[in-house]
Amino acid sequence: MSVRVRVTFGDVMAQLFKPDMPAVLERTHLAGHADAFLLPVYEAGSNAIHSLLDIHGGAKIAAEGKLVFSFSLGTTPEEFTVTISDNGCGLDDSNYKAFLTPFTGHKLKRGGKGFGRFVAFKVFNDILYRSKSKGPNGSIVTRNFKFDVYADEEIIDLIGGTGPEFDTGCAVTFKQIKPSYHKKWAELNAERILNHLSSNFLTYLVDGRMPDTRVFIGAEEFDLRSHFASVFSHEKTHEFPVELRDTSYQFKCDVSRVARGKPFARHALMFFADNRLLGAGRAIENKLGKSAFQKSDGSEYVVIASLSGEFFDENANQARTSLEASDDEILEIVDKACQAILATESEQHDKIKKDQRDEVVQLIARHPLLRYGLSGTTIADYVKSKPNNWRQENFVSDLAVQRLREERRWTSFVQTTIANKELFAQRKAQLLQRVSDTYRDALAEYIVHRKAVIEVADQLRGADDAGAMTREDAFHQLMFPRLTDSATTKYFQHNLWLLDERLAFVSYISSDRTLHGGRRQMGDKVTDVAFYDECYVAGGQGNTSVVIVEFKRPGRDDYSFGREGQDPIKQIHDTVEFIRERKSFVTTNGKTIDIPSSTPITAIIVADMEPTLRNLARRYDFNETWDKKGLFKYHEDFDVFIEIFGFDKLISDAEKRNAAFFEILLNDIGS
Repeated sequence: MSVRVRVTFGDVMAQLFKPDMPAVLERTHLAGHADAFLLPVYEAGSNAIHSLLDIHGGAKIAAEGKLVFSFSLGTTPEEFTVTISDNGCGLDDSNYKAFLTPFTGHKLKRGGKGFGRFVAFKVFNDILYRSKSKGPNGSIVTRNFKFDVYADEEIIDLIGGTGPEFDTGCAVTFKQIKPSYHKKWAELNAERILNHLSSNFLTYLVDGRMPDTRVFIGAEEFDLRSHFASVFSHEKTHEFPVELRDTSYQFKCDVSRVARGKPFARHALMFFADNRLLGAGRAIENKLGKSAFQKSDGSEYVVIASLSGEFFDENANQARTSLEASDDEILEIVDKACQAILATESEQHDKIKKDQRDEVVQLIARHPLLRYGLSGTTIADYVKSKPNNWRQENFVSDLAVQRLREERRWTSFVQTTIANKELFAQRKAQLLQRVSDTYRDALAEYIVHRKAVIEVADQLRGADDAGAMTREDAFHQLMFPRLTDSATTKYFQHNLWLLDERLAFVSYISSDRTLHGGRRQMGDKVTDVAFYDECYVAGGQGNTSVVIVEFKRPGRDDYSFGREGQDPIKQIHDTVEFIRERKSFVTTNGKTIDIPSSTPITAIIVADMEPTLRNLARRYDFNETWDKKGLFKYHEDFDVFIEIFGFDKLISDAEKRNAAFFEILLNDIGS
């Protein structure tokens, strides 16, 4: 059907042609989600509601308006049909004229764009209209036609067939799904259809302007308003302004709760323009902090919020599938809406903030220096200013950056202060307090590390040997990295304090290395850890000492006197003899450390005090320590003092030595 308007200006004739609708549709993008597939159904439903509002008004539409969705899913996409019918005024002369006019301004006051009926061609190939309306003399005027925007004659009259079921009204039928939406057809079922219809017509359902709506799906009949009431629990309506483009726009946000499940697995915020769903719902779990909330009975629910306002009405795109606004504008709107949602869900919001506060408290207890990232604010206030979806890694990153900035400010403050005597006098107490706090927190951070190491050590002695290392090797690695020495291993890289605080500060430490520093050769004796210390006395010769440590597998109970590999005391004797014969250590950087023959040697065997070990020690005439948890003996022939104790004593003694720090310092940081 062609429409041409001719306008004459003097001798020049201009022609204005109607829009090329197939070309317009070609340039119109429609997404591939379920709401895009059902968009023609939504548009037809919205047009029906507009017609019902024209007849019954907002006060009577719920009681007198009738809207019917009839779905026949079929067994293939080709068999699918859906009909949307109402008891409105139908396609009377005025409405029919508007129907024939693309981009009509017929419903401009309602935000109509005159394009909704054309969107159906993005989804369906076959579209039929049947209408009954009252003529000028009260008679019923029937219009039945096939609408095909791609045909030469877009309106093809139909003879016969069944008209709308009501005295007046309109029925539109969609058939023949396009291939791009066949997958969405396969996902359809009764529950999904009802939930999608409820979501799309949420604004009408919430404010009570939804007509009596029946939904037929195959042989089943549903009441949409009853379904909405059973699924959606409307909690609160918020209204708030947002400043956009130098104008204050008012928004309305209806907050509802829905039991978690398909299709409502996560919170969603839905934009509505002129009471029509604008694209798909927006995920807001990052704003709310969780993908779902939990009730006291353990069941989960999600928030489904509808957001509408004049800004959306003015800036919806032609197909009403997206909002023509900048990312910053959309973010501002979503932020304000989520604030309204969290005001409704205040109990959930408070719980999230409490959990975050506890996380930050635990974080600062483990890493006290991060406290300076708070910049003087309380943890509660700090957490309050951060997004609900932040977890420990987010807080660590933020506090570390803030701490760096605070240190820069503090450095500048100190430099300015010490450069001015008067300022220094005024700020001296402040400087001293800050220095004291900094050192305390640095010490606390190290104590936290020690506590963690003790806990790991305790776990290692009870672990099995399923991993790549034996348990004694793993314990050794924790104490001091194997196959290295103190020439390459720094203080903070080992945990010798577990054994004895003094051993951490000796002159040289060798771990699982040969005395000559090269590859192990026949006859070499390699001790787990060897310590060498020298002490110079002014005006005198000075003293040197050597300590060697052997770790034995926790729980081992197969020791035997004199047997190779099963007699750790004999192993110590042999190693001591080898050290005295060689008289030197060679470090990893090639330096030779001489060991005088008179150097006293102490040997420590860390092994659980099992019966065979006690029997072995008895053969060597060892004595028991006062607490019955260890054994000791000085062997004159080898000039070596040997001490034996278990992993439990090693860990227990380390805990006792650090108990005061754990009790006082960490409790102070935690509070």
